Amino acid sequence: MNGRQTGNAERNGRRMAAGLSGFAVLAAAMPNPVAAAIDAGHGRMAASTIRPIVRVSAVTQSDETIIFAIPAGPLDEALAAYAGASGVQLIYDARTSGRVRSPGLSGDFNREEGLRQLLSGTGLVPQFAGERMATLVRVVAEAVLTPAPDAAVTLDMLEVMGDGTVGPVNGYVARRSATATKTGTPILETPQAINVVGRKEIEDRQAQSVSQALLYTPGVLTQYGTDLRYDWLYVRGFVPGRYLDGLRLPFGARGYSQPRIESYGLERIELLKGPSSGLYGQNSPGGLLNLVSKRPSAVPLREIQLQTGSFGRAQAAFDLSGPVDPDGRILYRLTGLARTTGTQVDYLEEDRVFIAPSVTFRPDADTSLTILSQYLHIDSPGGGAPQGLPALGTLYSNPNGRIPTRRFIGEPNYDRFKLDQGFIGYAFEHRFNDVWTVRQNLRFSHVEADTQRVQAIGLAANGRTLSRYAWAFPERSNLFNVDNQAEARFLTGPFAHTLLFGADYLREDARYDESELRVVPSVDIFAPAYAGTVTRPPLGTRITQGRNQTGLYAQDEIRFGGFTLTLSGRQDWADAVTRTRTATSGALTQVRQNDAAFTGRVGLSYLFDGGLSPYVSYATSFQPTSGTDRLGSPFAPTTGEQIEAGIKVQPPGTNLLLTGAVFDLTQQNVLTPDSADFRFNTQAGEARVRGVELEVKASLTDSLDLIASYAGMSSEFTKANANASGVSIVGNALPFVPRHQAAAWLDYTVRTGTFAGLGLGAGVRYIGTSVGDNANLYRTPVVTLVDAAIRYDFGYRYPALKGVDMAVNAMNLFDKTHVTTCIAATGCFYGNRQTILATLRYRW
Repeated sequence: MNGRQTGNAERNGRRMAAGLSGFAVLAAAMPNPVAAAIDAGHGRMAASTIRPIVRVSAVTQSDETIIFAIPAGPLDEALAAYAGASGVQLIYDARTSGRVRSPGLSGDFNREEGLRQLLSGTGLVPQFAGERMATLVRVVAEAVLTPAPDAAVTLDMLEVMGDGTVGPVNGYVARRSATATKTGTPILETPQAINVVGRKEIEDRQAQSVSQALLYTPGVLTQYGTDLRYDWLYVRGFVPGRYLDGLRLPFGARGYSQPRIESYGLERIELLKGPSSGLYGQNSPGGLLNLVSKRPSAVPLREIQLQTGSFGRAQAAFDLSGPVDPDGRILYRLTGLARTTGTQVDYLEEDRVFIAPSVTFRPDADTSLTILSQYLHIDSPGGGAPQGLPALGTLYSNPNGRIPTRRFIGEPNYDRFKLDQGFIGYAFEHRFNDVWTVRQNLRFSHVEADTQRVQAIGLAANGRTLSRYAWAFPERSNLFNVDNQAEARFLTGPFAHTLLFGADYLREDARYDESELRVVPSVDIFAPAYAGTVTRPPLGTRITQGRNQTGLYAQDEIRFGGFTLTLSGRQDWADAVTRTRTATSGALTQVRQNDAAFTGRVGLSYLFDGGLSPYVSYATSFQPTSGTDRLGSPFAPTTGEQIEAGIKVQPPGTNLLLTGAVFDLTQQNVLTPDSADFRFNTQAGEARVRGVELEVKASLTDSLDLIASYAGMSSEFTKANANASGVSIVGNALPFVPRHQAAAWLDYTVRTGTFAGLGLGAGVRYIGTSVGDNANLYRTPVVTLVDAAIRYDFGYRYPALKGVDMAVNAMNLFDKTHVTTCIAATGCFYGNRQTILATLRYRW
């Protein structure tokens, strides 16, 4: 008996839906129905209340028969059970399948006969495109519905391909993720906290950036307000590593050539909490952020969108996808967006163009190659982001009054940000047999950012006069990375293994040019009169850096009964050469760093029959640290370790996921002043973050979606040397770690009656107090913000307008003025004021 067929009925039988169109694919990773028989024996069909009893009567021919025992019940649950038992990939409309009932299936059938019997009376028949792929096609205008017999459901003929790891999320609830294990392990069985934001959630809230999409995620804090350049995030007190489709994104020599990923081009956003170097290499201990691009679909997807709103916003977007050939072996997707807008800050504007073509080749059922590419251009007069404002007048009272949120302290004719970025790569997968599957992900990235800004130096004693300086800091980066994976599924006695071997490599070359700093005329912060004569200062310093990372990793997920033991380990070799040249003197310094580290993770979970899964895990991380000590020696990497325990609940037959986690996270080798020479640092510091995180995500019906989350965290520097003034930060809190966070979002759509097609959404976000600097001098107060949405699907009342809908979204509905963070005396930033967006969309 082949081990790939074992321990995976739940993985095979999970239902997935496309967020844009509500389509579902039930895909079996293993084609043989023995899997369900073995899992049923261990009580593992947790994805559904239906437990099929399966026995193979013949296994050598395509007409092999299977004994099914699937009771009558909701069609989607029956299809999940059938897919897990038969290994057939089912393609159908998930938006209404939950309201259709199946008569069940009991007896000895081959795959096609069994599926036809299962669909009897539903108005659907299967069309097999091969032995293990079937599309469910409507043959009558009305399907049998329960418990609402007076409501008719029309299921159009569909053809769609996808999977549960990089494809669409079913409503608000993701069941699987490739980020945590790289093998598509169900979230319920993953011994680590992971949060997933799918396409539907992004659209319902009209999140315009990755940062906004994560506003309802526990343990996440956005550092700044209106920033058109980057997504500044802190997760459990640390900046997460950022990935796109499983591959690391560029960072540059100084972090200014980070790419901005357009949220309209994303299918899902996955946040893996805690140290994760065991599979990915160098990362912060807070976690990593993996952004999953939209991919080609075999369902024709066609969407155009027009948007307007606050600050003169004008946006147009489109998303097109479908098969190129009649057999669906070649699929395409083309996503694009163009936007021009102002912001709440005077003179700060944005022009954006985004295009993302992709194509998938599927020569056979075991092979796929998806070419992914995208280009983004941003031109932002005003410097791309608001400048830091004085604490007096924002965080603290100023005798002259409060500084307006619209205040621009730069120079309108000087400040500018330009970004050009392009990615091209591919994702390849081939399944050799029931045991071995290989994958290769590869990408080349280019990012070029040019920034020039005027910023504050200090506020005069009169509380009005702000001294300023001008500078420029362009940076560009080229990154090549490749990740090779070999996955095997097999048995050793009673143990089912999912074994993963991997080798990855990245090379990044970056150049950072920093101008000299030039003092420019001061302004009155309450009545600015701009100089208008600022020019770009000459080059002061040029930094070039080349870095490599090579990693070898292995992971084994061992299943026995309800237990899953996850063991992963990785050896990394990282090196970097950094050259710094001073333009005025021509002096050149060169620092070489060679780091090696072994990291890993061990986790244990137990899945009960009722869909409850407690777990415990231990994980480590490492992250190279730039710079040298007083002896000129490069710093060693910082290291992180975490103990986490939690519980995940996904009741059978529901689209509901409840997660809770407690964690104790420590970072070592933190830089701290060198007591022998305060001009330098040493690595005697240590920081610790402990906390609890809770999250509920639910698509309770096809009309009602819910998010609720809470995070409570405490942080402190546990080791640090005193500075030159004799002050130590030991016992201080880490920046950007609020003591308490909570959020809730409820979204309801009326499906019947006079108001059919009307949708309403409302959310509230509570952000507790946090500090913005290591010395804890600047503490932001508590704030509670309200968001809301209303939309209408015109097709309910006007059939001729089928596919047309309009939505109005409001962020910070009551226009509450608040400070997100203060990092210095002239480094305070306002959060987003009330922002209203109106979106008109047509899908066909």
